[in-house]
Amino acid sequence: MRHPLRASTALAALIVGGLTPVALTTPASAAPSGLQGDFNGDGYRDVAVAAPFATVGGKDQAGRVAVVYGTASGLDPAKHQLISQDTAGIPGSAEKGDEFGDQVATADLNRDGYSDLVVGAQQEAAGSAQDAGTVVIVWGSKNGLSGGTTVKNPQTLYGSYFGTSIAAADFTGDGKPDLAISAQSDTENPSSWRVRLIRGPFTRSGSTGRVSSYSPGIDRTSLTAGRVDAGTRADLVVTGQKPNGDHLATAVYYKGTADGISKTASLRAATTAAIGDLDKDGYGDLVLGNPEDPADEPSASTGGKIHVIYGTKSGPSATRRVSLTQNTSGVPDSSESGDRFGEALAVGDFDKDGYGDLAVGASGEDFGDDSRYFASAGAITLLRGSAAGLTTTRAVFLTQDSPGVPGALEAGDGFGRTLLASDVNRDGRADLTAAADGENDPEGAVWFLPGASSTLYSPTASTSFGPTKVGLPAHRYSDFGGHLAG
Repeated sequence: MRHPLRASTALAALIVGGLTPVALTTPASAAPSGLQGDFNGDGYRDVAVAAPFATVGGKDQAGRVAVVYGTASGLDPAKHQLISQDTAGIPGSAEKGDEFGDQVATADLNRDGYSDLVVGAQQEAAGSAQDAGTVVIVWGSKNGLSGGTTVKNPQTLYGSYFGTSIAAADFTGDGKPDLAISAQSDTENPSSWRVRLIRGPFTRSGSTGRVSSYSPGIDRTSLTAGRVDAGTRADLVVTGQKPNGDHLATAVYYKGTADGISKTASLRAATTAAIGDLDKDGYGDLVLGNPEDPADEPSASTGGKIHVIYGTKSGPSATRRVSLTQNTSGVPDSSESGDRFGEALAVGDFDKDGYGDLAVGASGEDFGDDSRYFASAGAITLLRGSAAGLTTTRAVFLTQDSPGVPGALEAGDGFGRTLLASDVNRDGRADLTAAADGENDPEGAVWFLPGASSTLYSPTASTSFGPTKVGLPAHRYSDFGGHLAG
């Protein structure tokens, strides 16, 4: 919403192309951690920051991914890699408009104890087939990420956009992580989006397990993986638009099975999703975001809204569901058109109390008055988990005007456009990584907000960095932080 400039009262009430010279190896005697997102196995999770519009070798929008390595103090941009299709060992070559890094995901795909990075470039050409798309695995090792392998596109077509969305998880429960990748299967039919499930294990030579194809009945599919029911298999949420539905949002739930995934439930209208255990009952809960306004998406609410669907032993509950907006009692601020509340979602236990907490991005949040007005400066709302589920009690409202958050309110920053929850500094609390693609227009920036017991983030340890800190040029738009994984 647009409101007078102020500090965040909710908190006040609580109060390049390779490795840098910094060594990234683990001790010779140490075994790799096996943690998701730990590319060099040192026990600290790392974060991949996509920059799909970055220029590479003079090729506009060829795309790069900046990998920032974790330490006991959090993310350290001095320890980074820049990866593109011109990096030695990475398949392909940088070309104008490829948008390498348009999607990123992580998993230990070859089961060597080091997490691997999965990178999509949906605009990549395959021979004469423009926009066929490609997906590349960049392999983790004790020295960090090194070398890459292309994931075979099972149906190379003009305009198939293979890699539009990517989710990495063990959907079959066999201990071998799989890849779910969305693409279009019939370019003459705009409603032909499919999910390809490529089973693990994956090898450097390019071999994989069996490939299956699923039709969710959703256009421009976005994929989110996580465990919902009582099983050991990951489940998949697919969000997007109804076919020929005048931009109507929709979502479906696929249950992981020994044979793949099985569509078992339709969900609330949504374009974003996150999965995590908010009430500590052992089942993953679904959080769905619908950030649009009713004029653009009829099922939406002004300023955006989120839905929480609680997990059960058999999957998403049919009855235990709740929706929240910024007008919900206890949620900081209030709903106004264009806020985009729910545009980004992340679940993690930020205060280490055993309950998953929720971060909600609203990149369109406005601030100020007629004399000083900052349109789309952006904000993040932190909501706590509890035995009763998600609660609005002691919610935290974060902006660049909040105590300890680096930066300052500026129009067009889009703070909170993308979010990632992961324990980087290995203190048992999830940390929040957040991006604003318009910060220091046109550069963009990333914030590292460590988890904390009372305030959910640490005002004294929060940091931020822009693209120049990881070797990208100044004063260039690269969509830095447009996607995060770790």
